[in-house]
Amino acid sequence: MTILLGLAIGQMRAQESTPFVPETQITLTTFSRDKTLFDSGAAFGRNVASIPLSGTGTVGETVQARFLCEDGTTTVWEDVALIDELGVWEGVASHARRADWIRPEVRVKSEPLTRALGANRFGVGHVVALWGQSEVVRIHSSTYDLIPSESLLADDMVQAIWVDGSPEVKHLTDADPHTAALAAMANVFLEERPSDKVAIVFHAASGTGFRQLVDDSDAGRDWSNDVSLHNFATADGQHVGLPAVSWFASPGALGNSYAEALFPLFTGKTITGTAVTFPAQITYGTSGSFTADHWFGELYDPSHTRWVPFGPHRFDISEDMQNATVTSAGTVQDNLNNKQAAREAWRGMVENPNADMWFLPLGLEPLAYQNGMSDGSGGWTDQSHPSGDNDDGAALYARLTANAILQASGLAVWDMPEFDMCEWEPTGAYVEVWSSAGPVTTLRDARGEDPLGNDYAHWTDVFGWQINGAAASRAELVSGRVRLFPEAGTFTAADVISFGEGGGTGALNFPQDLLAQTYLDLPIVDVGAARIEGVSLRPLPSFAVLANTLIAAEPCFVTGPTGPHFKDTASLGSGVTAIQFALDLAMMVPSSGSRTLMTTTGNYLKLEVLPSGSLRIRVRDSDGDVKVNNVQTSAGVVTNLVRQRIVLSVDMAGTAKIWVDGASVMDEAFVSGSGLLPDNRNLLLLATAIGSYQVEGTIHQVDVWKAATADGTDPVSPAYKSLSGPPSVVNADAWKLGDDAT
Repeated sequence: MTILLGLAIGQMRAQESTPFVPETQITLTTFSRDKTLFDSGAAFGRNVASIPLSGTGTVGETVQARFLCEDGTTTVWEDVALIDELGVWEGVASHARRADWIRPEVRVKSEPLTRALGANRFGVGHVVALWGQSEVVRIHSSTYDLIPSESLLADDMVQAIWVDGSPEVKHLTDADPHTAALAAMANVFLEERPSDKVAIVFHAASGTGFRQLVDDSDAGRDWSNDVSLHNFATADGQHVGLPAVSWFASPGALGNSYAEALFPLFTGKTITGTAVTFPAQITYGTSGSFTADHWFGELYDPSHTRWVPFGPHRFDISEDMQNATVTSAGTVQDNLNNKQAAREAWRGMVENPNADMWFLPLGLEPLAYQNGMSDGSGGWTDQSHPSGDNDDGAALYARLTANAILQASGLAVWDMPEFDMCEWEPTGAYVEVWSSAGPVTTLRDARGEDPLGNDYAHWTDVFGWQINGAAASRAELVSGRVRLFPEAGTFTAADVISFGEGGGTGALNFPQDLLAQTYLDLPIVDVGAARIEGVSLRPLPSFAVLANTLIAAEPCFVTGPTGPHFKDTASLGSGVTAIQFALDLAMMVPSSGSRTLMTTTGNYLKLEVLPSGSLRIRVRDSDGDVKVNNVQTSAGVVTNLVRQRIVLSVDMAGTAKIWVDGASVMDEAFVSGSGLLPDNRNLLLLATAIGSYQVEGTIHQVDVWKAATADGTDPVSPAYKSLSGPPSVVNADAWKLGDDAT
């Protein structure tokens, strides 16, 4: 506390030797530490911090305050408080974000020389908190710091706060940046925002999750420790403006219940918007639950704080895999499968309208960095954590984290890269995917390093892509796009492509893929983010973006001069009073003779095509009486090798009708006899029983009903027989005779 008694100057001048007795006094409460930092509200688009001031003084006097910056500038005096009847005052003054340290000064308004100057300085910048477990610990822990630190761009602009027995603050300088990863993180802030001071509060404990954090009965992590750290960081009345979280290593086991379980801890509501009163029993999934004695609203004020949601980060394999989520033994790899499900749930959680603006937009998802290190014996170890022996490990992860915070908060302006563009080459030769954020590349390509060899089928230019659930063997960079090639032949309309499943790494072989540093082959876009070569493209692109646009080849088969043709393995049966045939085909019109579209043994029914392009029919009833005797349509109703749909409807009550492509070409009435078709005859399709008069052409569909309609539409009853491709199905049909279809 600083106390300074004022010297009042009276209206009447006393003798020079007469001592003056001051009439007022004032004190200013000292900040808890020198160089404490206040958040300027960047999450809300603000650029100013409210600085709480307090002290004691003469009752009833007005307190004025101003700020003195180390560059010699000052703010104007302004009224901030009135000293109450107990001689205590409290007030708030504001100051804009700036690079200098600042001291507060107060005075009594009625006696301006009665002043107090703060002993400790403060700054206005950004107060960030990092929540999580070991991947966050690795940024500031010296235990795993195995590489030299880069030179810090500026001293005393970034401070880090963590618990080491008790809370402590570290002011980073080039002479003492603490760790290489922390220096790397600091330099991202310093390059992107060179005039902004940053405080980073590390809320991290290895091997822990949210549920341990908020359950007082769980000894795995003590909420009170994080409260103590938070209270230390905000001891002077500042707010944490930008808490950042990408916490999935342990909580990712929740899988698709990630949002349902954790949404209340961030928002105080269920995902459906129902308010939660803490302590609470949080339920999720079909039977999951946990005790939540606390939630983040106990620490953060939504009028001053917005979460920076980013990640999940990469999760590496620990065994050989068939694909991104299935092991080489054919079993689901639960850890990676759950991480994928948690990634999708996290996105839904951040975008949930019941979040009440607690979250900033979803930030980047760190993939293109290195986890683990060589064990020195041809193996790989510690693949759950960013590497400490490589600048592409914890240092790069720290840079990515800083960039996530800057971009989500609007302090850096660039578009988050996603695969939001896709084009299927019409012949199926390849698919191209790219990003509107910029040209796609990889770290390996950007650095001009030699590509991977061909030791394994999935070693290709760009990792992470799958085709029909299997790793793509040819994913190549072509003019800023990723070009995917089919595994064989051409793509069809049934093919599906996807990116970033499982842990988002594209790795299949352990440890070979990790030894080969395949993180270098994940796609990135250089968006201009500070001190990194690019930002990983977001995994799991929209299904709508990647949707296959190839036109599906309709199932069909081709018949030749010797087959196939088809004979019912059973007779028509009793009581058949009507029959309808529909043939969708493109056939060769004969130059001579005829071609049998359908008939029966004994020629009781017959529909054939003549060289003139006309259709001819014959109808006999069960008594053998001929009802329609070779009546034919006009010429040209069937066109050579042109796809047409021909429908024949025969009602034994007295009508025979034909339509071609919906147009009536025959309506023949006859006198009903027995009203029945013979029960002991077999249906024949596309030729006679011995293969004579074989139809040649492309057959798309053949349907037969033991019913008929008067307008040629399909009967409502199921078809008695249907034929369509592919050829393999047709050739296996029990009715099939003659040569195979192609």
